[in-house]
Amino acid sequence: MAHYKLILAYEGTEYHGFQRQKNNHSVQAEFETALRKLGWQGRAVMPAGRTDSGVHAQGQVISFSLEWRHGTDTLVSALNAHLPADIAVQDAVEVPLAFHPRYDALSRSYRYQIYAQFARNPLLDRFSWRLNTMPDLERMNRAAQLLLGQHDFRAFGKALKEDATTVRKIFSAGWELNGQTAAFNICGNAFLYHMVRRIVFVLVQIGLGNLPDDIVKRGLESGETGIVSLAPARGLTLMEVTYPENEW
Repeated sequence: MAHYKLILAYEGTEYHGFQRQKNNHSVQAEFETALRKLGWQGRAVMPAGRTDSGVHAQGQVISFSLEWRHGTDTLVSALNAHLPADIAVQDAVEVPLAFHPRYDALSRSYRYQIYAQFARNPLLDRFSWRLNTMPDLERMNRAAQLLLGQHDFRAFGKALKEDATTVRKIFSAGWELNGQTAAFNICGNAFLYHMVRRIVFVLVQIGLGNLPDDIVKRGLESGETGIVSLAPARGLTLMEVTYPENEW
């Protein structure tokens, strides 16, 4: 029996997140159903992280063990033949049994997209947060630079376990403009529950002039901002999870 690492892409619109749930449609349940058709008898696949309801992924990483003797390319094709159109395996490699997609990860990268248009654009709306006007990206980028480094991010998210640390390290964060759309790219060692979406909401409100520029600094120093709102899930995509070079 071999152990595999897969990169999975999915459009999260129709799913209540990645994690399998008893009464809700999830990406994990769909993937495991396809995997069982190939003879898998495991209890659960292991993901690099849980994406929220409606959040997308280009580079979700999962692992599982499977008795499979036809090569990784054939495994990718066989799984994709059984998966729905909004979920697809991008790549598969065989890895040591010790590999863990969550605990071995060095970094995770997310992208959040917005667009500015008075009327809704169906070609953008599934993957973007629509605003009436484009916020001031320069102000947003100045605020985003305050996120860099290691901080306690409890003002912007919460740990999944009650006694877990809320300290995280951010390697890069910034906005880029592309015509009528703009994207926020952020990379860190890990993220709290709802952390990226709350950061995006705060930065956008700064760019729109609805929040003061120093609210990010105050949140990092005091542990609270008073902001509970989140940017809509549909604009967020898990882009990549990285691992130690030449190990996995």
